[in-house]
Formats: sequence, structure tokens, C-alpha cells
Amino acid sequence: MKKKNLGILAALVCFCALAAVLFQVWRSNQPAVQVGDKHIAVEVIHKNGASVEFSYDTEEEYLGVLLQKEGLIAGSESAYGLFVETVDGETADYNVDKGWWKLSCNGEDAQTGVDTTPIQDGDRFTWTYTIG
Repeated sequence: MKKKNLGILAALVCFCALAAVLFQVWRSNQPAVQVGDKHIAVEVIHKNGASVEFSYDTEEEYLGVLLQKEGLIAGSESAYGLFVETVDGETADYNVDKGWWKLSCNGEDAQTGVDTTPIQDGDRFTWTYTIG
């Protein structure tokens, strides 16, 4: 009986150590946040192909907070964060035309949701109305 309990305890300790290592790896791979003043550009490419450029000076650390405060985006909260439905007054409705808003950061598809996309000075973000 003691050997069985000792084995369970050893497995539990190994599991906790592994979980701690994986948490540190996950944490070290999170995008860096820049504190202080930043200047960014946001381009919106509408469904009709029209492009509109916005420029912001901010101390915000995350894109979602800034763009919601500025009234550029709106959406609904989900278990995964803000689901952006409206950008610059245009609402994408997947049920109507399979439309949705795609976010890019410095020419690359965003790897995080708008809520967790950090802002760095000089960043350029693009919202593109996408069908399909």
C-alpha cells in the first residue's frame, strides 16, 4: 500500500513540475507589451474595396481597448474575447454573405485576438472585410 501511495505522489509531483514548465514556456512566448506613448496606423478595407486610414497616438497597451474607445470597432464578447462584427461603421454578417473582419499586423495575419494584440510604436494594423 505504501509503494502505491508513493508512486501516486511521484506521478503528481512530476505532473505539477511539467505543468509549471509548460506554463513558463507559454508565458515566455506571449507578445511583448510596450508601455508609454505609441503612434500607430490602422487601415480599414471595406467590402466595396474602399480604403480608409486612421492614425492614433496612444498609451494603451492593447489594440482592442484603443479601437473600442475610439469607436472604430464593435462586437460581442465571447469565451475567446471580443468578436469584432463592425469596423468603421460597416457590419460583417457571416449569415448573409459569409463576411467577417480579418485583422493583420504589419502585413502578417494577426496571431492573437484584438483584445490581446499588443501595440508597439510604429505598428500598422489592417482590418479587411473578407468573404468566405
